[in-house]
Amino acid sequence: MQPTLILVHGAVLNGGMWAPIAADLSRDYNVLTPDLPGHGSRAGEKFTLAAAVATLTDIAKQLAPAPIVLAGDSLGGYTSLAAAASLGDQLRGAVLGGCTMNFRGPQMLVYQAQIALTKILKPETIRARFETRIRQDFPQAATAILSRGLAVTAYEDAVEELRKVDFRAVLASFKPPLILVNGSKDLLHVLGEKGARVSNPRADIRRFAGVGHGVTLWRPDMFAKILRDFLLSLDPAGTIAPASS
Repeated sequence: MQPTLILVHGAVLNGGMWAPIAADLSRDYNVLTPDLPGHGSRAGEKFTLAAAVATLTDIAKQLAPAPIVLAGDSLGGYTSLAAAASLGDQLRGAVLGGCTMNFRGPQMLVYQAQIALTKILKPETIRARFETRIRQDFPQAATAILSRGLAVTAYEDAVEELRKVDFRAVLASFKPPLILVNGSKDLLHVLGEKGARVSNPRADIRRFAGVGHGVTLWRPDMFAKILRDFLLSLDPAGTIAPASS
């Protein structure tokens, strides 16, 4: 049975961030790019990790018994990890970016400083800065992201929710095949790789050279290739076949 790929976006953004990767993979696979609570089409809701996990589990129930593969970046990666226990055998594996850091300890000072800045600046100022950066750095996905809207006020909620969870324990309990990807310049997450590896020695940890946080946006072609290769590795006999086969 053909798998469905559920691509889970990062904080402030929306499912539009996956536009280049979704366009590539949807030629052969069923691809979904949902908006999490507090983001995109669901901007009127408050983000909670429980509600984000429920988003993925609800989609899985609608698709059952079809197998599922998760791809996530940043908040989407953490949400995917947190949802795994609820997805059971339906989840065949995951490829996740920017989620090897545990939201504990001195690294939280960086996030606290970012949150403090959002309280000083007006939301429209923050939104304008984000829009400029997205257009400059991620032109392949910019139109799709901006058409769904930026959720600049959801950032603090996302950070606060992730602080409540020991993701080292979550990683340790993650059973399906797993690839974790960081940008080489994403220092907090690179530093977190050792702890992630200890928690889940089965995980394949990789880096994209020369980029920071948001590897799926910086290197969509490379991430799409990893996903394609991952799908083939899960099913070398071809029983989970691409739609074009």
